[in-house]
Amino acid sequence: MEYKLNREAVTVNEVVFDASQEQPIDLDLTLPDYCPDIQKIMKCQVYPCITAKSILGDCLEVSGTATMRLLYLDAGASQIRCYENAAPFSANIPLKRSVGNALVYTRTQVEYVNCRATSPRRLDIHGAFSVCAKVVEQTENHLLSEIEGEGMQQRKKNISISRVAGASQQQFSVTEVLEINDGKPPAETILRTDASAQIEEVKTLDNKLILKGSLALKILYESGLSDGMPECMEYAVPYSQMLDCPGVSDACTCDVQLEVMTTQVQLKSDSSGENMLLDTEVRLMAYVNAYLDTEISVVTDAYSTDVELTLEYQQKSLVKLLESVTDTCSQKNHFDFEEAGISKVIDIWNETRQVTAHMEDGNLLYRGKFNLCVLAMNSDGRPFYFERMLEFQYGREWTREVPDLYCDCAVTLPNISYRITGTSGIEVKTELRLDATLYQKNGYKMISDLTVNEEQPKVKDEDAALILYYANSGEDLWGIARLYSTSAERIKEENDLTDDVVEQAGMLLIPV
Repeated sequence: MEYKLNREAVTVNEVVFDASQEQPIDLDLTLPDYCPDIQKIMKCQVYPCITAKSILGDCLEVSGTATMRLLYLDAGASQIRCYENAAPFSANIPLKRSVGNALVYTRTQVEYVNCRATSPRRLDIHGAFSVCAKVVEQTENHLLSEIEGEGMQQRKKNISISRVAGASQQQFSVTEVLEINDGKPPAETILRTDASAQIEEVKTLDNKLILKGSLALKILYESGLSDGMPECMEYAVPYSQMLDCPGVSDACTCDVQLEVMTTQVQLKSDSSGENMLLDTEVRLMAYVNAYLDTEISVVTDAYSTDVELTLEYQQKSLVKLLESVTDTCSQKNHFDFEEAGISKVIDIWNETRQVTAHMEDGNLLYRGKFNLCVLAMNSDGRPFYFERMLEFQYGREWTREVPDLYCDCAVTLPNISYRITGTSGIEVKTELRLDATLYQKNGYKMISDLTVNEEQPKVKDEDAALILYYANSGEDLWGIARLYSTSAERIKEENDLTDDVVEQAGMLLIPV
C-alpha cells in the first residue's frame, strides 16, 4: 500500500546565532607635538565602528576601527582640546554550524573605559567593548500539506503566516558638502560628529526597494580663536536610495532597518580660503526583510483505516508580521549644579540608548534608558562635562489580543533641547522616537513523515456493520473514529451530526 506525501515549500527566517564577543582596550599613548598639554580630562570614550563582516563556513568574521576620542582642557584650563587615536580590530566568532544565505546584524556596545593621565602628555587607557551579532538564515521548510492514498484519514490545520519573499543587506553612502552658517567662525578642528538616520518612506518595486528619509547630522568644531568656545552645527540631509532585493514585489510588506556604519567629516575651504565648508560622508547599512501574507494547510495528525502507521512529528515556529508602528514621546529632566553653577551650554547629545517592548494590560509598553552628555560652562566661565544615564517608559494602546507576540524595537533621540534655570540649574527636554515591528510567533506540532506497516493490517469485525458507543459531552469525533478505524465524516453522517465534537452525552452509531 502506497501513500503520496505532498509538501509545500515555505521560506522562513531562522536565527542561528545571537550573542556577543568582548574586545579588550589597552592603550598607552603619548600626545603628538601639535597637541597642548593636558590639565584636566573631560571625557574619554571609545567609538568602535564595524566596517566589514562576512561568513566563512561556520565562522563570522567582523572587522572595523575603534576610535578613542579624548576631550580635555589645556594647561590654561580654558580651552577644550580634542585628541583622537584610531586602531583596527577584528573578531572571529564561531557559529554552531555552516550558514548559507543569511543576514548578519551587527552592533557594538562599549562596556567600560578607564582613562587617566600619567603625565601632562601621556595617557593610560583600559576598557572593553563588545561586538554583538545576530545571524538570520533564510531557509526553506517543506511542510506536509496532503497525504494521498486509500483509507487515509488526516487532520489539517490552516495557518496564517508571513512567508519570506526576499531578504538582503546593502551598503550605501550619503555625501553632502555643508556650509557653516554666516556669523560663525571658520573651523580649525572637528571635535565631535553625530549622525542618525530616519526612514520616512518605503516603496516596493519588482526586485527593488526605494528608501526615502533624512539624516540628522550634528558637528561640534573648534574655531581656533584664542578666546573662542567650540561651535555646534546641526543639519538635516535628505536621502533617496534604490536597493536591490530579489523577490520583492508590490504585494510585499517590508521590515527595513538602517544602521549608521561610519561618519566622516573633512574641513574644506570656500572661495575666500577659509574653512567654512564641511565635506561629509555617512555610510549606511540597510537590512531588508520582505514578507508575503499567506495561508497554508499542514497535516497535524493522520491514521489509516486499513493499516497501521508510524508517524514522525516535528515542532515548527512560524511567524506572521502584524504591524509596524512609530511613536514619539518626550521626557523632561532637571539637573542642578549648585557648587559650580552653569552659564552656557556648549553641546548636549546622546551616545548610548537601548529599549525593549512587551504587551502589558492592553498596552504596548516600552522601557529603556539613554545617557545624556552635556558640555557646558560654569559660573566662572570654565568648561565642564556632565553625563547621566536616564530611564524612560512609554505605553501606547494596542487592543488586538494576540498570543505569542514579540517585538523588534529601536529608539532614537531626534531632538534634545534645554533651558537654563537660574544660575545653577538646567532643564532638558528629550524627544524620543520609538520604532517597533510586531510579530506573532506560534509553535505548531505537525507530521514530518510516516511509515506504512504493511505487516500490521487493521483487524475489523466482518460480522458487524455498526458499533454502539457511549460518547461523553465534548468528546472529539476524530479520536472515536481513530479508535474504530473509520472516519469522522462517516460517524457524522450516520448520526446526523454537524460538529466535530459531541454536544451532548449519548449513544453513537459507529460504522465500521
